[in-house]
Amino acid sequence: MDYYEIFLNSADANSGSSTPHTTRFNLGNVYDFIPNAYLYQNSAYCFVKVKYFSVEETASAFNTAGTSTILIEMSGALPQSVRSNNISTSNPKNMTQSNIIGIVPTSVADSTYSSNTFDNDFIKSNNILNGDIEINLKDQDKALLSLTGSKAWVMLLCVAFEKKQELIYNSY
Repeated sequence: MDYYEIFLNSADANSGSSTPHTTRFNLGNVYDFIPNAYLYQNSAYCFVKVKYFSVEETASAFNTAGTSTILIEMSGALPQSVRSNNISTSNPKNMTQSNIIGIVPTSVADSTYSSNTFDNDFIKSNNILNGDIEINLKDQDKALLSLTGSKAWVMLLCVAFEKKQELIYNSY
């Protein structure tokens, strides 16, 4: 695997910097800064991991809002991820395609966690280095976070690509 790290700050978003629960970034120009990333520009998919996340919000604000968990979602359905959903006429199987790339506990006092740290793993995704991505922050009930004012967040994404067979032999 080849790994790339991308640091995102919601204050730098192409759109959504004043409403950081929904932000848009253009990752298409990553190729200008990572010399060998061009090798993967035609890849259909990659793997994405939320390695670090921080938001400028207090635990008491999350507690007041009843937010125990932050769901970090990315635009587009993820090919190997599902989530539970209300049963309805259009969704009788109780599952739907997921777009969650990370889950972060807020450590509010009224909740119990298996772990108050987060250790997200890689999620298979469409190739995010080919244009715009949208990042949405939601609570555990799938509602957009209502952050106090326009509080910024920062995130470190780790993006990985499977090495193509012809590249494996050339990397020694």
